[in-house]
Amino acid sequence: MMGGVGVLRNPQRFAADAALLAVAAAWGLTFPLGKIVLDVLPPFTYLTIRFALAAIALLLISPKQASYSGPLWTQALAVGGVFFLGYAFQVLGLRLTTASQAGFITGISVVMVPIISGLWLRRAPPPLVLVGITAAAVGLGLLALEGTLAVRIGDLLVLGCAVCFAFHIVLVGRLAPALDHRVFALAQAMPVALLGAIAALTEHPGSAIASAGPGIWAAIAFMALTASAGALLVQSWAQRFTTPSHTGLMFTFEPVAAAMLAHWVLGEGLTVRQAAGAGLILTGILMAEIRLPAEPPRC
Repeated sequence: MMGGVGVLRNPQRFAADAALLAVAAAWGLTFPLGKIVLDVLPPFTYLTIRFALAAIALLLISPKQASYSGPLWTQALAVGGVFFLGYAFQVLGLRLTTASQAGFITGISVVMVPIISGLWLRRAPPPLVLVGITAAAVGLGLLALEGTLAVRIGDLLVLGCAVCFAFHIVLVGRLAPALDHRVFALAQAMPVALLGAIAALTEHPGSAIASAGPGIWAAIAFMALTASAGALLVQSWAQRFTTPSHTGLMFTFEPVAAAMLAHWVLGEGLTVRQAAGAGLILTGILMAEIRLPAEPPRC
């Protein structure tokens, strides 16, 4: 399909991008829900329960003939370790900042992914993707920056989360083609549950667990199945067909979803400036889906 201002990417990549947008929306929902859960449970206790449930679900659907040993499995577990660090920073920071602000700062990983990917993999993003990344970065600035330059410890912790998640996206792009996506998803969920359990030993969570009501457990189960098990499955599959930079750009929808859902669930406001930032992010995503006719197709 030719002509006009451009053409859409091939259907396989478009489907992968749509799936990654759905992951970003699911992750956006975890910010307001996670903040509610963290009012009751300590952070690593919450993380352990959520990813233990996700790991069990992934184990049930993993192929029985798959190999759970060898260099690739070890590398996949290491990717899960990076994933754990990202979530550790996030849940600690989420207790000290707002759900929408945490979502915005986590989205800064979109700026870090093409830098890391370009330096490590020596693969520059296409020009329109670079323009889209720039638009998304400006949008994130409008979303996150306030009238004061004061730095909150919660924001710094979430920034550490963004760095870890940027590395995670690049690493997943490196390993995804070599592993069954179900096995890869399981390998990422397990370290989060196991390392979280070790950290949770310092929290003495017994009384908090006993006081958690059905709504808290329902929220954790929902996040475990959708934003953990489901999201890892989709990401491990979709990154076979798209680049790390492009994945990072799709994930800029996460703070937009977080802000909208935080407003709906927690009553957190969104200013005109922040709404403009959200619009720039969506514009950046759309630009990445347009291909100039003269550009040769990529799979």
